[in-house]
Amino acid sequence: MIDEKEVTAYVTIPDCFLQGCSEDIVIFRADGGNHFTDYGIYEGMFLFFDRKKRFKKGRLSCYINTAGDDRPKYRVSDKNIDGYKHLGRLVLTLRNYEV
Repeated sequence: MIDEKEVTAYVTIPDCFLQGCSEDIVIFRADGGNHFTDYGIYEGMFLFFDRKKRFKKGRLSCYINTAGDDRPKYRVSDKNIDGYKHLGRLVLTLRNYEV
C-alpha cells in the first residue's frame, strides 16, 4: 500500500508510547496549514497512524489517494474521503521543539 521508495526513515519508539497499538505504524509530519488545531495538531508535528485500527467516528485517520489523480497522495480527516482509502487511525502525536 505504501511504496517503499516513499519511506524516508525507520525509527524505534519505546513500547510505553504505543500501548494497545499494532506494530504496523506509519508516521507523517503535519504540513499544509493548521487545519486540525481543534484536535491539538499544528504544522510540523509528527502524526502516528496505526494501520490496523479502523475508522472511528470523531477520530482522525489518514487516507491514501486511490484515484490516481493530481490530488494529494495522503490526507488526514475525521470523515471518509471520496477517492481515498483508509490507511490507519491516529494513535499518537508528537510535537518537537528546537532547543
